[in-house]
Amino acid sequence: MSAQRIALVTDHGMVRQLFAQLLTVELGLNLVLQAGTVVEAEQVLVGERPAIDLIIVGSTLPDGRGADVVRRVAPRAPDLRWFMLSMREQAPLVREAANLGIQGFVMTRSDLNVFRDGLRRVLAGETFYCPAAARLLAEHVVNESAATSPLTPREREVLRGFARGENTKVIAQRLGMNVKTVQNHLTSLKDKLGMREPAELVRYAMKHGYVDEI
Repeated sequence: MSAQRIALVTDHGMVRQLFAQLLTVELGLNLVLQAGTVVEAEQVLVGERPAIDLIIVGSTLPDGRGADVVRRVAPRAPDLRWFMLSMREQAPLVREAANLGIQGFVMTRSDLNVFRDGLRRVLAGETFYCPAAARLLAEHVVNESAATSPLTPREREVLRGFARGENTKVIAQRLGMNVKTVQNHLTSLKDKLGMREPAELVRYAMKHGYVDEI
């Protein structure tokens, strides 16, 4: 993780200094940019800037919210990946993050190992919401019953495994089908839902509660 380049957008003062030390000293990350407000974040993240692998943003800032930063910056810098930290365990906040395409979400009360694992997975291109955030998302999304869902039961099973990070071989073994059939299901899912990128399928699964289904 030592080569990974991070931008940190959190409140000014002691909390931000301590968090910066955590990222650099304990986690070995390269902190290349910092900002303490929505306005500062927009100024340093849009336009010419150092290469960044991930932006860690607090859910609340002195002049707005972390979601405001994402809304202002993401359309002009689509290459950036996002990881949100929140002290508040509120379902609307988690839903908003998922809808904005934020790849990582961890409650600040989470164990450091959860935070470290989440960073590793998001930096590797995955989506990670800590158990508390994933539970809130699953409990408060608008539930789709089997009768109204646009997906067949088999498509939901394939999507659930894919969103959990299973590869096609693992999904095929678990569901008793061949790998080609799983790949066909994933292609069909993207066509049916009007999506092109794998990350869109993951966000759909999280939004509709498939990730936490057993």
